[in-house]
Amino acid sequence: MDRFDPDALLLGYSAGELTTEEQAALFQAAAVNQDLFDQLMDAEAIRHALSFPEQRKRAGEVLNAWEFEQAGNVELAATSGLSSIPLESHQPESVNYAALENRLPHPTHARFADLLRSALTTVATTLLLRICYSLLTAIGASLLVPGVQLGGAQIGILPPVPPILHLVQAAIAALLLAVQFTPFLNPQVIAERGHPIARKSLAQFIAGWRWAWAFWLMLYLWLWLHAGSGAQPDPIADILNCLTSFPLFWCFFVLDKPSIALPGYPERNAAFWRAVGTTWGIGAGVCLMAVAGRLHLWGLNEFGLVFLGLYDGLAIAFLVGRFDSHWMKVPRWMLVPLYGYALIQMIWVFFFKLPAEWQIYSYLVALLFKVCLFLVVTHLLHAGNLRRYLEAAEEGKLGPQTDASTTVG
Repeated sequence: MDRFDPDALLLGYSAGELTTEEQAALFQAAAVNQDLFDQLMDAEAIRHALSFPEQRKRAGEVLNAWEFEQAGNVELAATSGLSSIPLESHQPESVNYAALENRLPHPTHARFADLLRSALTTVATTLLLRICYSLLTAIGASLLVPGVQLGGAQIGILPPVPPILHLVQAAIAALLLAVQFTPFLNPQVIAERGHPIARKSLAQFIAGWRWAWAFWLMLYLWLWLHAGSGAQPDPIADILNCLTSFPLFWCFFVLDKPSIALPGYPERNAAFWRAVGTTWGIGAGVCLMAVAGRLHLWGLNEFGLVFLGLYDGLAIAFLVGRFDSHWMKVPRWMLVPLYGYALIQMIWVFFFKLPAEWQIYSYLVALLFKVCLFLVVTHLLHAGNLRRYLEAAEEGKLGPQTDASTTVG
């Protein structure tokens, strides 16, 4: 390439007319230029739309209409005696028809407006968090079980959470699980012919995501039934808590590693299954240590339960970290509560040492963060962001050009 023209390359990318060299140059430039990357995402949407025959036909009809209108204007000018005037004189100067959007220079006052907007947002967020803190603390104090004694000799004492809160958690988990099987929030479908690997990867992700909510439902149903009997937490709750992390790790590996075998390359997903097997093996060991700590075996006590919290927190942190991608387009402020949820999972074993109302407060915050995680994943599926990520992964656009064995999906 003699000269790098981003507008021309974007137009050629939308039409699917770039050579391998030109496409590589465009991707490399977009990797270090956020504005160019955003325009590349718009061009990708246009390219995806033009991949359907009916959309190509519609675009062709629009272009033909424009050409017909322009030809009519030229004929009208010729019949009215204006044909001797050069047509170039009627065209505005320096018009770039290859640009996908108007890139006007940002005025100086826009920077001050952005700073003011950030300051106001920070103040409003602080006030809102303070109000929410006061509200949740009041709710926690009102729901406090009378007569609860903290700091008992037995480790892992169940926080003084009324059984009704476990039932509410189970009801919400059941509702959010059931809505995934309805046409209300259907994920965007990936064409089998255009991206067969991405289509199968999306099915793997959805299956893992649904299993996560199924295990959450079983966990909170068990806690509700068990809390009603007045007994202390038992190893079954720890095992169910660990089982909720397996599907989250699965979803992460689907987005991170090649998970689909090809007819001529059956070992393509070998790394994926090794990672899944290793994670399940570690999870089994974590369950064993948690049960041993719960039963005061091998002198583990609280130390055995710490590993369970770390395992659960890492599952959420890894998955949320994969959402922090330009292809996903998840706002950074939406990722903050999800990382907070991962932190709560890591230190949950120490909550029984907190004041009683703070234990209920933390329980309610974890519920809000869980709903936030559901909304983020639902948005990625329904809006098509996850579809674009998987299609880009199949085409090798997430990083340097690689072969099919190293692309995600």
